[in-house]
Amino acid sequence: MPTSIESFMETATNEQRELLFDMTKWAKYEKKYADEVNKIYDSIKSGVYSSDGAVNPCEDEDDAMVISMSLRQKLKKVRDFMKEYMEKAVELGMGHLGIIQRNYENYVGKPLITK
Repeated sequence: MPTSIESFMETATNEQRELLFDMTKWAKYEKKYADEVNKIYDSIKSGVYSSDGAVNPCEDEDDAMVISMSLRQKLKKVRDFMKEYMEKAVELGMGHLGIIQRNYENYVGKPLITK
């Protein structure tokens, strides 16, 4: 059965707390970048993408791919960080936490096996 963050924090080491804090920070970046990429792809319907006052044609997936390239690279970096954090969390004995159990396979690409 997964352990809640609240009960875990009562006994967590500083390293474990810091790791959870960092994961939260990077998860916010991931959401921000993913939302922006999705917004670009959604703009295909209208045929234009507008950001910071600039208007770009965005009529198909190729346009969206070019416009979103920088954001997709940032998103990949964030997901790579999250993969490392998930693996580190398991190394630090945090594999019993619900948040780790729910997200491990998404970032690491294989099921979480705890002992």
